Formats: sequence, C-alpha cells, structure tokens
Amino acid sequence: MRFRTIIACLALSSPALALEAEPDDVYVRVVDGGPALCTVTRMPGEFYMVYDTGHWTGDECLAAVTEIVEGETIHLLVLSHADSDHLGAAPEILEAYDVQYIVRTGFPRWGTATWEEMNEAVAAEAKFGASILNLQSLSFEFGEQLLYDDATVTLIAGWPVWTDPGPTESERRNAISIVLRLDYAGGSVLFTGDTVGRRKSDPDTACKDAEKVMVDNAGSVPIRSNVMIAPHHGGNNGSASCFIAAVDPDFVVFSAGHQHDHPTAGAAERYLAHGVPLDRIFRTDRDDDEGGFEWAEGRVPGCDDVRGDDDVDIVIRANGTVEVAYRGASDDC
Repeated sequence: MRFRTIIACLALSSPALALEAEPDDVYVRVVDGGPALCTVTRMPGEFYMVYDTGHWTGDECLAAVTEIVEGETIHLLVLSHADSDHLGAAPEILEAYDVQYIVRTGFPRWGTATWEEMNEAVAAEAKFGASILNLQSLSFEFGEQLLYDDATVTLIAGWPVWTDPGPTESERRNAISIVLRLDYAGGSVLFTGDTVGRRKSDPDTACKDAEKVMVDNAGSVPIRSNVMIAPHHGGNNGSASCFIAAVDPDFVVFSAGHQHDHPTAGAAERYLAHGVPLDRIFRTDRDDDEGGFEWAEGRVPGCDDVRGDDDVDIVIRANGTVEVAYRGASDDC
C-alpha cells in the first residue's frame, strides 16, 4: 500500500507535490480532525499503531485508520489521557479491528459519555484477548520499550505529576498524558498528547510538571526527536522552552482546529526562538483566524478552519532520512 504526501520543508503557501512512502519506511499521519488529536502509523512488517483517536464528532480519524491499516489487526493503541478530543473514534476502532495491545492512563472521567463509551469498548476488547496496560493499576517502568521488527516504541511519561499547586483541573488531567517516542533507522517522532510544562501566563523560562520531569530524566530516557507532535495542540501551557531544547526537534506539528486559540502564538514563538525554521512548522488548521492568542502565521481574515484538508504526513526512510509534509493544498478559505 502506498501513500501520497507533499515534499518536506515547503513553505505554507507552496503548491502540492507528490511523495511516496515505501513498505520499508515508517509512515505517520497526523489527521486533521479539528480541535483534536489522532495519529495513525504504519511500520515495516505491516505493524500498525494508533495514538489517540480524534474528536467525539466527525469521522476523520476512523477514515484514516480504514485507509492506512491493511487487514484486521492494530498492534498498538495508545490513549494518551481521558479528554474526549483524544478518544472519539476509539469504540469504532475497537469494534472494527483486532487490537492486540492497549496502553491507557486508567484515570477515569465518569459522567463523560465519550470516556465511558471508550472504557466499555476497551473492556470488551480485553475479553477478546487484547492485552491492557493500565498505568494506574499496573507497575510499569518508564523507558520500557515495545519492539516492532526494526521500529521501537519507548514509553516516556504517563504519571500524575506537577511541580507546584498551580495547575487547573484540566491541566492536571493533561499532565498525566502518555508520551512516547517512535524510533526507526536513526529517525524519531515524539508523541506528546496534552502533556504540560508551564502555566499559560508563565514567562518563557518556566519549566514545570511532566515536561520538567522528562527533561530531568532525559539522560536515562532520551527524548531527543526529529519530529515533535507538539503538546496540547500548541497550547501555551505546554512546549516549555526547556522541553523544546531537550527534544531539539527538526520539525514541529500542531494538531489544532478552530477552537481554543490553538496553536498559540506563545508556543509557536518558542519553537522559532529555538531555531526551528518556519517552513518546518506544520499545523492542521491552516488559514484559521480565531484572533486572540492564536498564532497568526498564515491566517486568512475571517476564516474558520474546516476539518479534513490539512493532514500532515511524516515519513522516516529506511536510510534514516525524515520528511514531513502536508498531504495537499488547504481548502479552507
């Protein structure tokens, strides 16, 4: 199965060009599902990973899974935390596929229909033989690795941690996000969920919470990665300068939509200040205009980003070359 993408490092307004991922490449799609996160990964040997499953409305995540996954098996499903914009298609995916291994935080959100439906679906999949790693109830050493032929998935974070009493309830939920790194042939992608490392009003020097813990432990559990799928959709309570420096990404992808002022100008400017080139920063809400704290790069006045036209493809070649690109031209405004 071959996939279409755009040549990496093009400016946001550049025309679409075609690029193919070969069977011995790692292919990751960051799905444009609006204000949500869904990623689908194919690894050599026909191993598949889904990290987060998108918004509770819309079918973009399930459509991407259906397109990319050949056969009936998903080898690894990671649900980074309990927010509904990361869980939307989980029940449908679990119903349609044989999911072999599920990693989740285990922290509940009773009373939230999306979480409860996901929870029931995971329990049902367990009855059919899926292995469940519930980080709340099972002992687990972070830095442990899952091997898929020549590709490696390392679990880096996923614990309740904050470094001062300041987090809001929402930030406490985000701070436990499961963070993992995918490595292949010397190239790497960091999946961060909604992890946090600062408060929205902090100075750029702030370094807190889960991001600080990952930085402090980077000597034993490395986080340096070629591609960072940015924390919390580009929210200003993530992407602390210390975390950006430790990851030292060549490319950054913001999974965002027309809501919450994501990606924020503050987060984007910290990546630029670190030296990530503008044409290596991608967002799944091109043209969007929310005003407020949203990053203004590429804004079209009065434009509301629509879903489904700003998917971002990541390819790690068998020779270690990493490429990132939009799948096509934006159709928003």
